[in-house]
Amino acid sequence: MEQNYNLEQFLEKSNVLTEVNDVKADVLRDAKKYGVDLESLENFSEGDVSSSKKNDKRNEQWKALDVNLADIVNAVIETSERPFFIIRDDKLAYINHAAMQMLDIAVDKDVIGGSFFNLVDKDDWNLLAGSIGEMLTNNKTIGIRMKSINGKILPMKFSAIYLPDIENFSFILIGEHVKKAPKANFNSLYDDITGLPNFFLFEDRVQVAVAQQNAKQNAKDQSMVVVAAININNIEMFRKMRIEETVIKKIANNLVLNLPKNATVSQGLRYSFWVMLPDMKTKSEIAGEIRKMFDILSDGVSDNFTKHELSFSFGVSVYPNPAHSAKKLIEQSIAATKKAQANPKNSVEFFVAQEI
Repeated sequence: MEQNYNLEQFLEKSNVLTEVNDVKADVLRDAKKYGVDLESLENFSEGDVSSSKKNDKRNEQWKALDVNLADIVNAVIETSERPFFIIRDDKLAYINHAAMQMLDIAVDKDVIGGSFFNLVDKDDWNLLAGSIGEMLTNNKTIGIRMKSINGKILPMKFSAIYLPDIENFSFILIGEHVKKAPKANFNSLYDDITGLPNFFLFEDRVQVAVAQQNAKQNAKDQSMVVVAAININNIEMFRKMRIEETVIKKIANNLVLNLPKNATVSQGLRYSFWVMLPDMKTKSEIAGEIRKMFDILSDGVSDNFTKHELSFSFGVSVYPNPAHSAKKLIEQSIAATKKAQANPKNSVEFFVAQEI
């Protein structure tokens, strides 16, 4: 099956690129000005007879591939630890997760369609414009100083791949491997992927919340403390797709942004997430927050191309009834989650007094 590799159509189908207005004097609009022979790049079979035969055979193999480009970008480029940028003229058409992390770009910040010039040191933009021809035709690698959103200068070596595009001069800019920060040690109080409190800090906060309620002499002044253990049942599927970290980060972000400010969201031990809601005044207030969590998880998570549905189960317990200590509060949440997992559908279970 012959594929259409027109970049503009690909990006539009993939919902990656917002509409770009015409810009006067785009830095990379005229490829020939920068020594780029588009004719030779787009006709792989040119050259001597032997290379022509090899390229013809390779072209036939290439055309025979039944490949969804959106899936390639999603599974390979998006999850790569190397930064990837797709450039059209001087506009940023795509940026992967590693590049966003490197440049301190928040997940919710829309940079697609903006000028790539804003992310490159001014002097090095001229170097890129003058070297792109050799990068595309001779596999040349050059060093470019990138600019983070916070103003940091980040030197990095880049290579480039040409992308056939009828209306624009387009290419992929590929950075060197980005080294991840060292894994947090066991005694660290925060998860190294999401930045959320880990379970040990979460457990301590539950104990503090319960102790504060116990310290109140008048029972009428006491508030309720809620603990929910959330299991993402299909996390193994995301792990195999190599997007587990992306999914976990998006869930964490959605929970933190939508739950009360005094809530504690933790990245799990045993389960994917733990949530504590302190100082709950009424059962209806608790029900509202639990419904909110259920709706957040039911909405799933989206990346650049795909919306991923979540299969989840979570269990809830409440102090002082039925739980009468921080330890019981956590144990009962686990018991309720196990019960919820027995349900084939997404579900939430409350630990009730009869189960003690």
